[in-house]
Amino acid sequence: MTGMYMKKKWLRVGALGMGMAMVLTGCQNSSPAAEADSAGSNAAGAKAESEAASQDQGAAASGNFNAEGLPIVKEKETFTIAVPQTSTLKTAAEKQCVIETEEATNIHIEWVEIPASGWDEKINIMFSTDSLPDAILGDIDMSRNFDQLVALDEYLEQYAPNVTAFFETRDDYPNALRSPDGKIHTLPIGDESTHNIIDSHLWINQTWLDHLSLEMPETPEELKEVLIAFRDQDPNGNGKQDEIPFTFQDSWGWGTSIENIFGPFGVLENGYHVITQDKKVTFCAKEQGYYDALVWLHDLYQEGLIDKDAFTLSGDQYAARGASGDILGLVAGYRAEEAGVTADSAYRALPVLKGKDGVQMIGINNVTKPGGFAISKNCKNPEALVRWYDYINSSLELALKWGRGAEGVWWNILEENGEEIPQFLTIDNDVLAANGGYQSKAEYRNAESFSGKTPALWRYEYDQKLVYDDKWPHDYKLEAVRAQVDFGVVGLPAGMAVSLENTERRSILQTDIDTYLKKFIADSVINGIDEGKWQEHLKTLESLKVDEYTQLCQEFVDSVE
Repeated sequence: MTGMYMKKKWLRVGALGMGMAMVLTGCQNSSPAAEADSAGSNAAGAKAESEAASQDQGAAASGNFNAEGLPIVKEKETFTIAVPQTSTLKTAAEKQCVIETEEATNIHIEWVEIPASGWDEKINIMFSTDSLPDAILGDIDMSRNFDQLVALDEYLEQYAPNVTAFFETRDDYPNALRSPDGKIHTLPIGDESTHNIIDSHLWINQTWLDHLSLEMPETPEELKEVLIAFRDQDPNGNGKQDEIPFTFQDSWGWGTSIENIFGPFGVLENGYHVITQDKKVTFCAKEQGYYDALVWLHDLYQEGLIDKDAFTLSGDQYAARGASGDILGLVAGYRAEEAGVTADSAYRALPVLKGKDGVQMIGINNVTKPGGFAISKNCKNPEALVRWYDYINSSLELALKWGRGAEGVWWNILEENGEEIPQFLTIDNDVLAANGGYQSKAEYRNAESFSGKTPALWRYEYDQKLVYDDKWPHDYKLEAVRAQVDFGVVGLPAGMAVSLENTERRSILQTDIDTYLKKFIADSVINGIDEGKWQEHLKTLESLKVDEYTQLCQEFVDSVE
């Protein structure tokens, strides 16, 4: 990492706190798909075989394994990996990165591709019947299943120089990877993307601002005045009062929510309803700033500045909200196009609004990946798979091949002052036609690489150096994240739960809290909030045991910080 990100913990708000991680498990040569279907009668035998393999661990490696250099094994050796199916057009075994890696390492992978819709069920069967493959690339409940995975700490020290050197540049690794037993059973995969640090932006119609000669608002008060102008001054110029000044889809969640509109009032919303600052957890819906934000939002609603259907729009309805024409002023989304606007380039990210005391806050995710590669205890040669993962994570070139396909299509590597610089290339229909005839960039990436499930981690340091070719359109999302990340506040830190009990109890309490707050926020914005209703709200939170929930979150933070 470079700059302000060097040696600094950016902590994921989303799936981190609940002990879920993406892992790549073990090493055996049987078919996990067949075993999982018939494993009920074979569970005892599989367990005995696993224990025998564990006792004999390293024996197979002693003759065929190279502790350093290439190939990793002298004679070709086969490992089995279960992986989510990313494409029906090309199998995992046919991807060029797999073919080239096998040539370099002598490790052959039998890929068991599982459709995403059946992933959880299939993986749970594998764990419950101890019929694990050599590896799994995908989501696993680590808080329940880590004890069936190999502890990797010693293997990393001995056989993974590239990975351990990477960890030394970051404060978030390897702590974010430690299971409740304090050991590392999983390693990171996927994309540490700058774009994904902030999910929910507010995008304002810059064309309307220019047409009305308005400045970009910087405070809640200034934003209200701009929204009034959007309502009254016909910014789209059609002579009709058809403008919707402000629309969104939800109170919190990915992209299309208003979770960050609470920021200038000193609080935020997110899927956990807490923020963590200086290692201290705060439950936001109890704070005065939460009340103040709801009062302000109700004022906007009363003035007709908020879409009257905002709290009832389905995903499809929201995606079509702006399809009828230039009618939207301020929208919530990962990008403005989430609201179906016909001219996405007309929108700019609303700045992080300043509160009366100068406070500025926005919810952020961490680029840290709390898992992705793990090895099951059924594996007879874990050393080889640790080295295989380390090799795949040894260079920028391999990260690009495994995550984006062939050189010269999506990417090139430039050299500046002896440093490798990744460059992304514009992919148009002509490029797609010349490189497999795919219908879209996503289809190309899913077929030719492992996309977002790649075991070759796309590191944040790569993303920070990334440049684009001359045809690449201006990236207002990236620009917004880079401008606003300094004001970022996290929900819960990266890492796995301190215990299964902590995970389960938090989940139970959170379900009821979610249900209540969804209704409370919508009612407060639409019908208003006063001191009497606020006191009733605080009593309801007490009955929902939010203090216990907050303490469980604090215990989690204390265990991973």
